[in-house]
Amino acid sequence: MSLRPINKVLIANRGEIARRIMRTCREMGIHTVAVYSDADHKELFVREADEAVPIGGPRPGESYLRGDTIVEAARVSGADAVHPGYGFLSENAPFAQACQDAGLVFIGPKPETIALLGSKIEAKERMRMAEVPLLASVRVEKQNSAQLVRELEPLGWPVVIKASAGGGGRGMRIVSQAAELGDLVELARSEAQAAFGDPALFIEPYLSGSRHVEVQIVGDEHGNVAHLFERECSIQRRHQKIIEESPSPALTTESRRALLEAAVRAARSVGYVNAGTVEFLFAPDGKFYFLEVNTRLQVEHPVTECVTGLDLVRLQIGIARGEPLPDAVHAIQSQGHAIEARLYAEDPVEDYRSSAGRLHTFSMECMSGLRVDSAVASGSLVSPYYDPMLAKVIIHAPTREEAARRLAQALARARIHGLRTNRDLLVGVLSHAEFLAGRTDTDFLTRNDVATLAKPVADAAAERLHAAAAVLFAQAERRRKAEVLPHIPSGWRNNPSQMQSVQLATRGTEIKVEYQFERGGLNIQIDREPLAQASCEVIDSNSIRLRVAGVERTYHVMHVENTFYVDSPLGASEFVELPRFPVPGQQLTAGSLVAPLPGVVHEVRVAPGDSVAAGDVLLVLDSMKVFHRITAPHAGQVADVRVAAGAQVDQGALLVVIDVGEGKTSGASRA
Repeated sequence: MSLRPINKVLIANRGEIARRIMRTCREMGIHTVAVYSDADHKELFVREADEAVPIGGPRPGESYLRGDTIVEAARVSGADAVHPGYGFLSENAPFAQACQDAGLVFIGPKPETIALLGSKIEAKERMRMAEVPLLASVRVEKQNSAQLVRELEPLGWPVVIKASAGGGGRGMRIVSQAAELGDLVELARSEAQAAFGDPALFIEPYLSGSRHVEVQIVGDEHGNVAHLFERECSIQRRHQKIIEESPSPALTTESRRALLEAAVRAARSVGYVNAGTVEFLFAPDGKFYFLEVNTRLQVEHPVTECVTGLDLVRLQIGIARGEPLPDAVHAIQSQGHAIEARLYAEDPVEDYRSSAGRLHTFSMECMSGLRVDSAVASGSLVSPYYDPMLAKVIIHAPTREEAARRLAQALARARIHGLRTNRDLLVGVLSHAEFLAGRTDTDFLTRNDVATLAKPVADAAAERLHAAAAVLFAQAERRRKAEVLPHIPSGWRNNPSQMQSVQLATRGTEIKVEYQFERGGLNIQIDREPLAQASCEVIDSNSIRLRVAGVERTYHVMHVENTFYVDSPLGASEFVELPRFPVPGQQLTAGSLVAPLPGVVHEVRVAPGDSVAAGDVLLVLDSMKVFHRITAPHAGQVADVRVAAGAQVDQGALLVVIDVGEGKTSGASRA
């Protein structure tokens, strides 16, 4: 059997998945080539590749969606194969064909298979012929809103808009009534274009209370097709998965057998080659319906790797060479339980507002069965141009309950400083009684209050101890830098004197810490309440050992400018030290609308002098591939517009000023 040689792989992607593909390539003795945008030139995946080629500007359309540029990068680097990862061009049939036309091995399905399954309506027709259960759907083409509403009436409301060219929640919107349809279709179309380079949409019924269950399939060029069991991905925000697991707690032996057989039947019906995922909606009544086939590696593939012991990227490369599926695939068994949590740079309590900027610290404790696939490390700069996922944290354990509890502990004990993340939300979900009982569905984060789930692990009592640790650590830090008597505590006097006082702010509240080192001990008070039997010992430049009421704990402290990040077994806290003598700052003009998060201005819909009504969309901000509508809370007149389409803005940047008349002005809000 003559195999296609694969000696150097160009990875047409970025971040976490690029690093993950490189890891397998290194293990196989295959050289790697990274491609990178202007925004990514200092990223880890670029430095870790054997070679790297720049491909254009920071926006995906200027770089990672430029198939011609990527094929040229493969040519100049001497790569003989291309791995597309997921997202971007991974499900783009013309790109796969261009790779083949250039003599490159495309590590994925055949271009004609990608094209067939990329048209979701045509894919559903093929699945109907294969007797795979389906939901009805409507393609969004050139209908006006009224025509589209008429076509959707047989489906019933609510419905869900989906992007034809990709997944990951991009270009996806739930529509509860006809009046909302037009605006949401336009938003979904813009997101789909930005994320996948293709604005095509389709619409199908939205089944509340359903689960999202998918089957990993693999096929080779010799006609062999096999499943690698299922994954459940029901915990979603904005229709994007945040927690995935295998096996699904919802399936019985019979329903699992039927689901796996349907997935293999679907793959065989199109002659599927390489790795892919057949996605299903598992309804509350126990019926399942085909959703789509993702013709690529999935973000959540590590949970399958954990329970099967297989390396899916290695399998992909072997299939692309022309090898038959190995015997291990045909003898596959699922062992234990694996759960993956996606760690995002976003604030769930603030409507999942994305966060970009410097990640000062990213560190997780070593733990048996723990795997971390990350895009970042301590010191990384998180860009506003791309998906906000920082890392995937995966645990493999003998049982589901143990996996959930251990993953929650790993996340709670992680040291993540500098950006808001969804870490507390993930811990809250993994610890929730419904989740532990296996009662998960796609409405979980709608049914349960996100603010309650995302409540910080560190409670009020822990925060008091963290505040004490921060202040005492800062005191020790100052003494280490002191040029005179560095071993004497700050504020020390031969005779008793007043206590040292520090004011900290956290989560909208202030904490006053007062302390005094006395002969033989430490007197410390938090908001006038003393900590009993307190003493401390500095361990190193990043941690302090604090004893209170006979209990000792180690507190890790990072001090960046006027901010303290504190981690301990009690959770994590962030404090800002308030100035002792505050200087009044400049204030924005009344009525100023500022950017709620960093991003790129996608569209400006108003100009100075325009009259606006409450709820009117003033502009659209693109942050990490999600479009945010900036709306007017009151009627008024646009006094000033400070940005233009294409402008990159930081959080807090002035966008628009609205005058509501009679000398009054008003701000605006994000829808």
